[in-house]
Amino acid sequence: MKKCLADKVKFRKLAILVLPLAVCCLSSCGNSKDVTYNSGGMTHTIAQGEGSIPEEFKALIYPDAQATGSVSADGNDQEQSKFVMLQAKATAEDVSKWYQEQLQNNGWTVGNVQNSADVISISAQKKEIEMNVMIDEDQGKTTINLSLAKTVDQVPDESETENFVPNKAAPPTD
Repeated sequence: MKKCLADKVKFRKLAILVLPLAVCCLSSCGNSKDVTYNSGGMTHTIAQGEGSIPEEFKALIYPDAQATGSVSADGNDQEQSKFVMLQAKATAEDVSKWYQEQLQNNGWTVGNVQNSADVISISAQKKEIEMNVMIDEDQGKTTINLSLAKTVDQVPDESETENFVPNKAAPPTD
């Protein structure tokens, strides 16, 4: 169970790092505003600009914040994740207070708020959905990363995943 939770945390950290890269790549794609592709049995969508905000986030967009992009991954009976990146002119502390209040007012249970020198992190849960808010202030602009993920409490069945089997082309290593 601890390994499953550690893997989930690693996935979310990776996803938070991938979102800015995906949005940056998308912004260099010319006139296209969104890209959708299938991989690993999931449908992935990367979108840019104001129209990129998925419905699940509409009630949790900081006032006067500008959407820069979103990424979503949806699959049948699999973990589903959605990420939105916003920019605001408010201070990180003001944004943090607003999100804590809005989450509670919208039925979320705020579980953890961490303040570090660079980032404020807020986690919340509502039924089987987990929300994370990452807030970073730099040179008068505050970046807000929102992520929603379907909570996964089950340990995945390893028989359904591909396991490495040594052979002549890929011999075992010590």
